[in-house]
Amino acid sequence: MAFSATIRNQAYLGPGIRKLFGTWTGSSGDAAGTMTIAGVVQIAKFQKLDPKDNTNQILARCETSISSGITTLTIENQDDVTSGSFEVTVLGQ
Repeated sequence: MAFSATIRNQAYLGPGIRKLFGTWTGSSGDAAGTMTIAGVVQIAKFQKLDPKDNTNQILARCETSISSGITTLTIENQDDVTSGSFEVTVLGQ
């Protein structure tokens, strides 16, 4: 399965800062997944969730690059993830 991410919710934490929450999937050995977000990403945390016992198993490596106020996240597929979650903290609207 190729990388896929869906934003499920968004919370505004104050003027100019918000947090995005969502789910993601990916397969070990596939090309890295990418996601673009308006604003400057401060924290990006992608986790694999084990559905058997509801525990987090890995934190996926995530790189960022910023151009003209748009952040591109590159998420490495280090393991097969069928049920993952993510949180991204963003500065800017």
